Amino acid sequence: MPFDAIEYINTPRWLTSRLGLERIRELLDRLGRPQDRLKFVHVAGTNGKGSTCAFTASILAEAGFKTGLFTSPYVETFHERIRVNGRNISDEDLTAATLRVRECAEAMEAEGGEHPTEFELMTAVALVHFAHVGCDIVVLEVGLGGRLDSTNVIAAPEVAAIVSIALDHTNLLGNTLAEIAHEKAGIVKEGSTVVSWPQEPSAMEVVEDATRRAGDKLVVPDFSLLSVGKVTRGAALLTCGTALEHEGHTPCSNSPRFAAELRAEYAVPAQKLQASSSIDAHRTPMSQVEGTLPMRQFSYRGREYATRLLGSYQPSNAAMAIEIAGALRERGWEIPDEAIVRGIAETRWPARFEVLDQPAGMPTVVIDGGHNPQGAGVLVDSLRDVFPDKRPVFLVGILADKDYRSMLRAVAPLASAFVCVTPPNPRALDAADLAEAIRETCGELGARATIEVAGDFDDAASAARKIAGSEGLICAFGSLYSIADVKAAFLRAADSNSLQP
Repeated sequence: MPFDAIEYINTPRWLTSRLGLERIRELLDRLGRPQDRLKFVHVAGTNGKGSTCAFTASILAEAGFKTGLFTSPYVETFHERIRVNGRNISDEDLTAATLRVRECAEAMEAEGGEHPTEFELMTAVALVHFAHVGCDIVVLEVGLGGRLDSTNVIAAPEVAAIVSIALDHTNLLGNTLAEIAHEKAGIVKEGSTVVSWPQEPSAMEVVEDATRRAGDKLVVPDFSLLSVGKVTRGAALLTCGTALEHEGHTPCSNSPRFAAELRAEYAVPAQKLQASSSIDAHRTPMSQVEGTLPMRQFSYRGREYATRLLGSYQPSNAAMAIEIAGALRERGWEIPDEAIVRGIAETRWPARFEVLDQPAGMPTVVIDGGHNPQGAGVLVDSLRDVFPDKRPVFLVGILADKDYRSMLRAVAPLASAFVCVTPPNPRALDAADLAEAIRETCGELGARATIEVAGDFDDAASAARKIAGSEGLICAFGSLYSIADVKAAFLRAADSNSLQP
């Protein structure tokens, strides 16, 4: 029987999460320390990690660097966790790297040590592959926390980036923002540049202290210089060089709603923060991007950008990536302004306020990976911004260890209906229990919404389509582990619809 790399990595007995660096250090030592042949941008935080990684990797690839990207969990296919210049790892390369890792992992166990965990195996496979193909730089997303995460086996990265910190995984990382920030800031090492989201004061103090102790430079995005425009179709919006204050733009500094969104949902302090980026503000024309896909326009530090990632929160994630690019430029990496603009425009990242292609006569479907209260809050803001006249049908599947009641309180006032489904995960909240929690939440808030329980994702998609109608809006959210099943269900429904006379 041929070797199945995915089956091996997902073997149940090492799927448990065991924080610590001893196993991954030994495994990589046996593999010849592939991480020492690579340069890194290391990204930790709670909300916006994946998008910030995607923006950063796209910018670096546009600048001409062979760029690895390691993220988790996967949304549609296992292979997307390991990418080089936007391409998923092939079956052949995944098998080759995994066989090398398996040999060393089994030797560790045979000699009386612990077998590495699933995530440690994945980290090793990624590093082996990136070193083998000769990546110039790797954008490495932390799996959980930072200090004891297996990705933290690397030496000082070029940039250690910390996105928005919020309460999540409190059973493992701590019960306060300061405690969680201590874990996230564990990726800060002497010899890096640190780029941090402007955190809440208690978390920011921890990040600043870690940076000071390492003797590193700290860069913080200045969101008063971020101006978020509307979602528009067509390439006309992709030409840079127009005035900052133009139709459709809302400067953050003059927008109480957007400033409140950033503060409340992404933990941005009320006071203005000073940044120290090397990105200059002169304007450079940007190449046209083909097609008429919807894109969101925004300006940061006097330069205009457009992104395919439509969420109202995505320009702030892009600003993080722009600051990371600026930090890399200060360290000698040649990243032209045009590469930054083009990289932002070319970034694709599934399940982050993703609008699915649907045939005529079917409701609009939005897929979002929001899975904590902060993510639910910015999802609601994005829905109100992009679809101001719609009350969505929410298709929801949530893990039981999440703060799902706070998530429901965020979305319930906007909902016309809920369709509940059980995600394919051992930690899943049963759909019937979720429905009961929704009833209780709607009762507390005085919200009115239809609630249905679906037996599987096909039933859930069918029910949501029926409730929404052809002109309605469906939003699926709650767990990244559900996204592939949700998308597949709606694609099957679309195919079935297109075959009907």
